[in-house]
Amino acid sequence: MIWMLGLAVLTVGYALGRYRPLHRASDWAHWQTSGHPPTRRTRRWWTVFIILSAENLAWLAMHPVPAWQAWQHRNDPPPPRSPAPAFDPDWAAKRRAATNTEDA
Repeated sequence: MIWMLGLAVLTVGYALGRYRPLHRASDWAHWQTSGHPPTRRTRRWWTVFIILSAENLAWLAMHPVPAWQAWQHRNDPPPPRSPAPAFDPDWAAKRRAATNTEDA
């Protein structure tokens, strides 16, 4: 009798692992927020809110240090931009001169 219970538990665990209901729910919730997001205070909005909140809380529980660092730097200004590339009007002549010196 106990081996049947163990087999049933393994079968259910395997089926849930293959079906991945939490991953599917997360994908559905992320898909709902793109395009036309649900209007507030509807059943769909609350479902999306609960799923995404649970996902965020689980990430915070599993990764506390990166979460704290992200929270500390959330309002930092963006890094400075690199200077725009300058156009050299003589690039063709310099390239021709460089290839001629390599051939010689």
